Amino acid sequence: MLYALGVKENDVVLDLGCGDGRVLLRFCRHGAFGICIELNKILCNVFDIVSENMGVKNRVKIYCTDFFKINLKEIMPRPTIAYLFLYPSTLEGLSRKLENELDPGTIIVTLDFAIKGWSPFYVKSIVDENNHDRLLWFYAIGISNPNARRIDYIDQEELNLIERNLSKRKLFLY
Repeated sequence: MLYALGVKENDVVLDLGCGDGRVLLRFCRHGAFGICIELNKILCNVFDIVSENMGVKNRVKIYCTDFFKINLKEIMPRPTIAYLFLYPSTLEGLSRKLENELDPGTIIVTLDFAIKGWSPFYVKSIVDENNHDRLLWFYAIGISNPNARRIDYIDQEELNLIERNLSKRKLFLY
């Protein structure tokens, strides 16, 4: 996934329901800044300890709260990538929040489950470390979300900027 996204040092990765943070910490080890939102206080503490042991504590922020209750517009630095490994019903409940609170051009990656009503720009089949087949669904705010289909949602200049930024990212989706 890191390779497919072309993760760079200026990327900010948001993980909603990050658990112990193992996926987010991989992004941080490759130079990205990580933002973890996790409800379970024990998992927040585990993430905090592991990030310190890995030497990336200065590259992470932890919000130990319900991701439905936090305003994603207020999170700084602004996420460039959001990673979600959540049940379909949770993704469906989050879809409007993601659409309204993430910036145009933000890439959303979901593991195993699609976001109902959204149009992925790519779906990649992978095999995980346990030899299980998985699917990664790639979306971009301003292109994939339901409101993007409305003519008045985003102006052409902003759409061109999103497309340019996606092409600069050098996504390795094959």
